[in-house]
Amino acid sequence: MLDIGSAAARLDIVDLASPRMPRATWSVKSRTHLAEHTLADGRVTEEGFAEAERAVRRCVRAAADKPVEALIAYGTSAVRDASNGARLRKHLGRAAGVRIGVLTPRDEAAVAYHAARRWHGHDDEPMTTVDIGGGTVDVATGTGVDPRRVVTLPHGAARLTRQFLLDDPPTPRQLDELRRELAGTIPPALRRVRTGYPLALSKVLRQLAVLTESEPGAVARRPQRLRRDRLADWIPRLAELDHQQRAKLPGISRSRGKRILAGAIVAEVLLDSLDLPELEICPWGLRQGLVYRFLEARTRTRADALDLVGTLFD
Repeated sequence: MLDIGSAAARLDIVDLASPRMPRATWSVKSRTHLAEHTLADGRVTEEGFAEAERAVRRCVRAAADKPVEALIAYGTSAVRDASNGARLRKHLGRAAGVRIGVLTPRDEAAVAYHAARRWHGHDDEPMTTVDIGGGTVDVATGTGVDPRRVVTLPHGAARLTRQFLLDDPPTPRQLDELRRELAGTIPPALRRVRTGYPLALSKVLRQLAVLTESEPGAVARRPQRLRRDRLADWIPRLAELDHQQRAKLPGISRSRGKRILAGAIVAEVLLDSLDLPELEICPWGLRQGLVYRFLEARTRTRADALDLVGTLFD
């Protein structure tokens, strides 16, 4: 399974014969830098094309001697929402040797929710998932294996950084404009959402949890929750730093040093709007959800599994 995102391309070889949750038996990752090479109008630059293609080729070549049943390749919002995304998918498809699919924002949120339900268990208990990606923010709620309601907004951390936080570190005016935008869109969109057990799915939220749960001299490697009060304390500190300084903080990766501030502000607004004091960190998400979907179809026939890929992806 090849995942092409705003920061990296990642290829996992998954053992579908595992009696428990199918896990990657081999994995490789290569930086795409798509976020850095996407302009404010959503267009990926020619340099961005070249870097993303190289990343995909590195992953595919590294796996060339691995026996696989099928290669499923998909792009997340960085590929889907690019204004020249159709051309980008063609280039990446040639580099991968297979068609690059994309999920709609709603389908992406639903598949990630499905994975979170599998991880959390407790069928029929109300559950809410919160996912802050590069291009979108997704909130899904339900009581079964699939969500009953999905709210998806174009407020991903990378997109907001490009649109609002133009300086590094941003100016107070830029921060105010970002907060006004979020205050005018997120609370109304979530007004009718009835929350259940709250789970955080994205890398942005996991990295914020590491940051906010760490203490001087003791990094919280696997934090269990992201707490609203600790997040609120950190946002002014993040706003004073540039992206290189943020990337030196506990848990913050170099690829997310620039967007983590926007992600933190969005997370705070989401928690306030949903009236949640904290989110439990869920290690599963879209990738695991797609594996489960493929595996469920494969229990019928291999053709069913491959048909599912065509049905899921545009």
